[in-house]
Amino acid sequence: MKVQESPPDQERRGLIEAVIGEAAALFDIDLKTDSPQAIMQKMNDAVVDLVFERPTSVSEDENPHLVLGALWGAQMARQFHWYWADVVIDDEINEVAMISPNQEMIIFPFSFTAACIGKQCICTILLAFNMLLENDRIAEIAPGTYENIMLMIHHIVPPYTLESDG
Repeated sequence: MKVQESPPDQERRGLIEAVIGEAAALFDIDLKTDSPQAIMQKMNDAVVDLVFERPTSVSEDENPHLVLGALWGAQMARQFHWYWADVVIDDEINEVAMISPNQEMIIFPFSFTAACIGKQCICTILLAFNMLLENDRIAEIAPGTYENIMLMIHHIVPPYTLESDG
């Protein structure tokens, strides 16, 4: 897998910061005093509520994948010192990502959140965050490998969709 990363340009970075502020207001979060764990819990709950079509602070017309993805990324930066990057994979996939300091792990908060909501599947965002906090459940990953940890986490959780909820 060939990965090229570059910092987001100033305009994109400004948009991400604005959306993080919007998310904080929607969820009545103080980005300086509320713990990343508490913020992640609210964010994860909102994704689950959207999947199950329950009322939540963020509505479909507010692009929930952008609002929730930006909030998720902000907590990864705050808790683990991950950073935003524009990423091109194998000259085909071009996405905004969060990358760990040694480039061993990567997540795609906007597309992953959109997939959870759109495909109505189980949300493992909080699980991944907690596993990183515990630092003992994710296998040792070599620096520079850009391992998409959300794929790893999905493989340990049995598949689940609303259609299978009988």
